[in-house]
Amino acid sequence: MALYQIKNFSEIDFVNVDAVQDRFILPSGEVYRFSDHICHYCWSGGTVLETDEGEKKYFCLQCGNKLAWSKFVNDFLEPKGDTLEFLIPEHWTNEEKQQWYEDYKERRLAEEKVREDILRFGRE
Repeated sequence: MALYQIKNFSEIDFVNVDAVQDRFILPSGEVYRFSDHICHYCWSGGTVLETDEGEKKYFCLQCGNKLAWSKFVNDFLEPKGDTLEFLIPEHWTNEEKQQWYEDYKERRLAEEKVREDILRFGRE
């Protein structure tokens, strides 16, 4: 495991780091590591960093946003009423978050339609 002193996230040398073990320390003293989570804004896996200790903070290297968990009530897929959580930009207003969720629902329902069509017509 290596600990890299960086001034900002753009200094990370992706070719020479071990995404599983290496850590990155900012001038503020915060230590970040690569996360298992994805950014639900740009849908990138492997580009999210999270703090190593304390209350988790997240940053997406792909879209350059600080991320935060946002919760939504599932009102469109069974079982309805459960809570869905997504890592999306923390600076968004509630209106922006709600608009993102409406767009997500539309895309997700389209995927569900494809799945249903495959199950219904896929073997004919």
